[in-house]
Amino acid sequence: MKDISPKFQKWPIWTDEDVEAVAEVVRTGQWWCGAPEDHAGEQVWKFQEEFAQFQEVKHAFACTNGTHAIEIALMALGIGSNDEVIVSDWTFLASGSAVISVNAVPIFCDIDLDTFLIDPNILESLITERTKAILCVHLGGMPCEMDRIMEIARKFNLKVIEDCAHAHGSKYKGKMVGTWGDCGTFSFQASKVLTAGEGGAIICNDDNLAKKIYSVLDSGRKSGEWFYDHFSYGSDFRLGEMNAALLRTQLKRYPQQLKLRNKNTKFMHEELTKIPGVYPQKRGEGVESCAQYVYPVYFDPNFFGGIGFKKMYEELEAAGIPTDACYPPLHTLDLFKDIKLMPNVDYSKANWGGVKSNPENFPNIEKIYANAFELDHRIFLSNQNALDYVVETIKKIQKKHKK
Repeated sequence: MKDISPKFQKWPIWTDEDVEAVAEVVRTGQWWCGAPEDHAGEQVWKFQEEFAQFQEVKHAFACTNGTHAIEIALMALGIGSNDEVIVSDWTFLASGSAVISVNAVPIFCDIDLDTFLIDPNILESLITERTKAILCVHLGGMPCEMDRIMEIARKFNLKVIEDCAHAHGSKYKGKMVGTWGDCGTFSFQASKVLTAGEGGAIICNDDNLAKKIYSVLDSGRKSGEWFYDHFSYGSDFRLGEMNAALLRTQLKRYPQQLKLRNKNTKFMHEELTKIPGVYPQKRGEGVESCAQYVYPVYFDPNFFGGIGFKKMYEELEAAGIPTDACYPPLHTLDLFKDIKLMPNVDYSKANWGGVKSNPENFPNIEKIYANAFELDHRIFLSNQNALDYVVETIKKIQKKHKK
């Protein structure tokens, strides 16, 4: 009898090729990459070349994790004390905390109600004489409106960092994300669509910026100079050889996974939008590919008998569907509300903290977050029965609670 039960893909996916790649690094005894001129190890350098080719960009630098990738990008771009950086309010803490780490001030931008991404219409209104950069987050792997964001950035002479932690291989209007702005940052943390347990990367096309990025992530060194010469501030953000070896084998299989995720996400979107009161993240005009790390879905409680997120989450989880809570909006986090941050930095002009963190100041994200859940990317690597099961489960929950 044919098995028609839903089979949700386990994560991470690994094969004997992954095991052998890491084992080979162990056997060589070359566990770190070394300087560019001596290549003590080869895995980091080769991964950087291969990832740059995949992302259709000139330079790629591997580092310790996605949070550090943003910090490196900010330092390389000269963002520092009391500079303001506009950040999407709906993202993981790291997008905001990285700005804090360089003694700059994040300014939180509300989201578009359809795409759940930074809203360019709101963004421009947040720019002041202190604004130095925009950090746009491709939430769930969905590309932001990068043409509009770049137009605003050019108008006000601002740097642009693309947080691509969710967006490996996402493409917008003919260009890979991470290549629209000055640079793009990536995460290879355990749950990410391309993973080695931990790791990160920064990509760019500008040669001078590339030199600064390398110097920041490798203790202020310059390529080709004596190893114990340090020319500017930097730290040790280098990735290890074993992580890089695993990323190389994972990257080989990733394009096929990306293709399947896009196919299955389109199916899911078509089916969920048929359910009254269900509004999944909209694929904006110009989006050619989406990595779909998470798939945020807003539901109108009026169509579900008034139940809130907690009850929805409980029932999805009880049904065995890979789901999770969405990121809390940054303005709601205690460290920002209570301004428990860096000393000697003036946060008084930020649009958050104390009463400025009140919900009415961020109406779009407050509305969406209150009744939203995320579907995990594993779903989109699963069989058709699993996709159908998710859709039917949400319909059953609605029928059960609808008054």
